[in-house]
Amino acid sequence: MEKAIVTKNINKKYKLYGGTKERILDLFLPSNFGEDFYALKDINFEAKEGDVIGFVGINGSGKSTLSNIIAGIVPATSGTVETKGQASLIAVASGLKGDLSGRENIELKLLMLGFNKEEIRELEPSIVEFAELERFIDQPVKSYSSGMKSRLGFAISVNINPDILIIDEALSVGDKAFAGKSFDKMMEFKAKGKTMIFVSHSIGQMKRFCEKILWLEFGRVKEYGTVEEVIPHYEAFLSEWGKLSKKERDQYRAKVVNEATPVDLNKTSVTVDNMAKNEEYSEHLTSFLAHIRKGKSFIYSHPLQQENKKSSRLYRQSVYFIRKRIEYQNDTYYLLSEMPSFKKGTIGWIKKSDLLLRKHFLIDEDKKRMIISGEGIAYSKPWGGENEIVIGDLQKYKNLYFEIERTEKVGKTVWYRGELEGKKVWIHGKFLIN
Repeated sequence: MEKAIVTKNINKKYKLYGGTKERILDLFLPSNFGEDFYALKDINFEAKEGDVIGFVGINGSGKSTLSNIIAGIVPATSGTVETKGQASLIAVASGLKGDLSGRENIELKLLMLGFNKEEIRELEPSIVEFAELERFIDQPVKSYSSGMKSRLGFAISVNINPDILIIDEALSVGDKAFAGKSFDKMMEFKAKGKTMIFVSHSIGQMKRFCEKILWLEFGRVKEYGTVEEVIPHYEAFLSEWGKLSKKERDQYRAKVVNEATPVDLNKTSVTVDNMAKNEEYSEHLTSFLAHIRKGKSFIYSHPLQQENKKSSRLYRQSVYFIRKRIEYQNDTYYLLSEMPSFKKGTIGWIKKSDLLLRKHFLIDEDKKRMIISGEGIAYSKPWGGENEIVIGDLQKYKNLYFEIERTEKVGKTVWYRGELEGKKVWIHGKFLIN
C-alpha cells in the first residue's frame, strides 16, 4: 500500500515577545529579540493509504498545528510534508469568513479548491442539505453558533470527496444527532479506504474509530503505533498528569522541551541506596486487570523489601487494577489496587508469574439499553471474582431492560455497566441481548 502522508523533520517555530517594543525591535534591529518557541520539533511519521490515525495529547501539544501543516494551511518553519492527493481540514470555523453568508462561504471555498461554477452549482444543494442549515444558509456566518459553523465546514469537506480527511475537534460541538450522522459519513469514507486523521480529546471515539495513534507531547512525538499499544499508555499518563500540581507540570514540561530526548513520565529509572545498594530498577505505568492465580504466592510491601510479605490466599477471588509495575533482578512485579489508581486502594506488590492479566480499555460511555437474558452474575467490577458478586443470579431480571452507561473490553470479552437494585453493576456481554 502506497504512502499517503510523509512528514520529515517538521519544525514549527514562533517568537514569544515580552511586549510590543520587543516585537518592533526584532523587525528592525540585527539583534535577536524575543524567545523562540517550538510548537513542533522534529516530527517524523508516515501514513499509508487507508490509515485512520488519531492525534492525541494534552492541550498545547501541537495536534492542531500539525493538522494545519499537513492540510497546507500553515507552513512549517523547516522540514517537508508530502501528501498523495487532496487534503481537506475540518475544524470549527476553519476557513469560513464571518461577514459572508453560509452559501457564499460554500462558493468561495469551492472556488479556492479549483471547482468551476457548474460544479459548485451541482455540489451546493447536497452541502446545504447535509449541514441542515436550510433556514440559515443565507445568513452571515458570524451569526452562527459554533455547532452550525462546524456542520457547515464538515458538510463542505465531505462532499468534495478529498483523498485525505483531517477532522480537528469538529465533532466536539453541535448536537448528538449530527455527530452521529457525521460518524456514519466518516465510516463510509473509512470503508472506501480514505486516509483520515482524527483529532479529539475523546478516548472513546479514538478507540471506536481509529487504527493508529500519534501521541504528541509538547510538540514532540511521544509514541506512534496501534490503538492497542498507545492508548493504554496515554490513559495512564493522563491519570498521573491530573494529579500533578501546576509547579510539577511546569517542571515536567521544561524537561520534555529542553532535553533532546523527551523524558518519559511512564518510565523512570531510580537507584535506592539504602535498600538495594546501587542496584538499578525501573518503574513503569501500565494498565491491566488481574486475578491472583491459585498456588502459594506472596504480596510484598515493595520488591526491594521482600522480608515484609504476606500470603496472597485471602486476596484471591477478586479482580485488581494494575497501574504500576517494577522491573527488578530479572523479575516483574505489579502493584495490586482495589481502585483504578496506584496511590489509592493499594494492596501490595506481587510477581507477574502469580497473576492472570488482561488488558482492558474503555469502548464508549454511550447510553444504551440491552435485555437481560436471565443467565449469569452481576459484579461490582468488570471480570469480577467471587468477592465482587453483587447479584449471584440474574434469573429474576430475565427479559428486563438493562440501562447501560459504560462499555469496556477486558481481554477479548465485553462488559457493560449499569444499575440494578440501586447499585452499579457489571454484566458480561454474553448475558445481554441487543
